[in-house]
Amino acid sequence: MLWAYIYCYQLTLDSHNYAAKHKAVHYPESSIDTANTSSWLTSSAPIAVYCSKVNKIIQCNDVAKKEGIDIGHGLAQAAALCPYIHILPFNAESERQILTQLAHRLYPLASDIVLDSHAYSGGLAVRLDNLVHYYGGHAPLWKTLTQALSESDVRYHFGCAWTIEAAKVLALRKHDSYLHALDDIKKALNTCPLSLTALAPNVIESLARVGVTRVQQLLAMPVQELGRRFDNNTIVYLTALRGETFPRVTLFRPLERFDNFLLLPFDVENIQHLTPFVTQQFEHLAYYLRARNLYTSSVSVHIHFREASPINIAIHSALPQSSVKSWLPLFTLKIENLVLPEPATAVELKCQEFEAVDTHNGDFFSDRFNDVAQKQLIGRLNAKLGDNSTFQPRAGNSHQFEYMTVNESSGSEYTYCSDTAPTFTFDSPKPLTQPTQICFGPVRLHSEWWRDRTNQRDYFIAQTPQSVRLLVFKDEKKQWWVHGLFC
Repeated sequence: MLWAYIYCYQLTLDSHNYAAKHKAVHYPESSIDTANTSSWLTSSAPIAVYCSKVNKIIQCNDVAKKEGIDIGHGLAQAAALCPYIHILPFNAESERQILTQLAHRLYPLASDIVLDSHAYSGGLAVRLDNLVHYYGGHAPLWKTLTQALSESDVRYHFGCAWTIEAAKVLALRKHDSYLHALDDIKKALNTCPLSLTALAPNVIESLARVGVTRVQQLLAMPVQELGRRFDNNTIVYLTALRGETFPRVTLFRPLERFDNFLLLPFDVENIQHLTPFVTQQFEHLAYYLRARNLYTSSVSVHIHFREASPINIAIHSALPQSSVKSWLPLFTLKIENLVLPEPATAVELKCQEFEAVDTHNGDFFSDRFNDVAQKQLIGRLNAKLGDNSTFQPRAGNSHQFEYMTVNESSGSEYTYCSDTAPTFTFDSPKPLTQPTQICFGPVRLHSEWWRDRTNQRDYFIAQTPQSVRLLVFKDEKKQWWVHGLFC
């Protein structure tokens, strides 16, 4: 076997570096006291991720490192070295969600993926030996995977070895070299210290007492001798590190629905400042849909709070969409007049209804610009005014013009299907008071027998000097009336 372990050492920091690239990202001025006045976060600001459980800095950017802050420092020490440092709280569940999205991105390229989410960092293990044949070699395979990783804006170190356990040691060593020959892998592992392995601290201490501090020394020891010194779990790990056994793992399988939860790094009081984080969610959705050749006409954005009930923003599009630039304007219109009841703590994007892309229709002119633009306009109006605020005409089941044209709530398909009926009919006919020219007619219509009133009318299509076409009729008394107009 051949596995690659991708060690994502700063998922929280990478997630918010992405948000900082987009405008309108608002961060508190003081990371120690989030109630202070606020300012805009720039790319040159020192940022660190703090875990309250261990009272340590577990992630920090290069600017913070230049200020003397390093991983393992406490909060008081970091504040003393750099009083204006921005602190992001660490959340294990949020990092697991980010790691899951990364697995979704890689799944169309590699089917055997294992999520390794533990205390303060995470990683992905990808099996490579069963993919080399399909990609035509090791080089194109690894180039394809690294291209997908670069698009995700996640920093990582990686290692390749015969098992996940051995590859993880090389990734933690920051080996960052693609190896597939057994001798090269063994040579790289020999130089790694035991502190990078998953051995318990007491086991590492016991081995250090007898002078074993490197993986090379550990691999050289006979298994029988190790079995007399350590428990069964340690022996299982050591045999996996040697490549003699392959522990059973649970492979990642994507869900049939899209559900992405993102915990915000700070409380957001203005809903406009949620846009960068929702944009990130839409990008994950776009990649999910594109990889599966799907569209969707409806998504829902859930905004979570500490005490208030979550707000559900349902967004419907008249045209199935898959791109960020299609969904983001609709979301912006939806939240234009929305006020948050209290600061938001998390955003969640859900999508459960999908539509397959029709690949059987090869007509280049089947999706005309006018039709697409019309449906986009309907979608934007619904997002701005409400889902039931727009109507469109359709032909009713009647031969009389006053019952032939009806209005219904706009749906995903344009339903008007009659060439003779006017686009709009008036509630009651109006006298014709302007000069017109007859273009079509007459058509004599009698009222239906079950109606209360009976009448006989001769209908014409007339055109005004301004080229507006009207539906006119002449009643039994030879008077002219306007009954509707064509668009």
